[in-house]
Amino acid sequence: MVKPSHLNIISLFLPFMILIPCIICAFLSVPDVFHPLTTNFLALSPESPIFSAEMPAQKAIPASQASITIGGFKFRIVEVVFDETAMGFTPVNMAAGNWVMFVEFELLTGNKDDFKSLEVTVSNDSGQKSNAFLLISNGMMQMLANVTMKGVSSDYKPLEDNVTWAYVVPKSVDKLYLNFPTGERVDLAPFLKSSRSAASKPGLLFCFSGGK
Repeated sequence: MVKPSHLNIISLFLPFMILIPCIICAFLSVPDVFHPLTTNFLALSPESPIFSAEMPAQKAIPASQASITIGGFKFRIVEVVFDETAMGFTPVNMAAGNWVMFVEFELLTGNKDDFKSLEVTVSNDSGQKSNAFLLISNGMMQMLANVTMKGVSSDYKPLEDNVTWAYVVPKSVDKLYLNFPTGERVDLAPFLKSSRSAASKPGLLFCFSGGK
């Protein structure tokens, strides 16, 4: 038999015992967006910018600009030169139908040694990339790949104070980009478009100058 004192105690807690299930049900019925530890995750929809499948490609910088600033370096492209060899050298795996493209830079701001250490590649519209095989600076040549000596040497001589990279590119290409490690691209089209007619003549060294 339950004592009266025990009944009094049970009667005190009875309202709370009734409310507890109600509180639990109300908590579970709250939309997921308000649920602790899941806020801002479950409520996101596929239309949210966070879920965009692909960000727009960054617009390439025209190479003809008076100056270009990338990654703390300020420079201008002085010349784009095409020839059969780079001072008589070509990569050992250079295929027929390709030739050498020199890109000469004048560094306006930034450490020259740091600039020379950048891995600047060349690519076309298809995304095919070419690494530089030769670096010219301070009157010195640095081989960046295995090369072979050819009988025909080039007449191109960049300024000693400038930094010049040599690449292998197809002779037929008319759209090329310089790709910097920071993600920026430089569009060489302003140089290439001007060189199409002259570059098509065999045996001719063609140089497009931005004005030395």
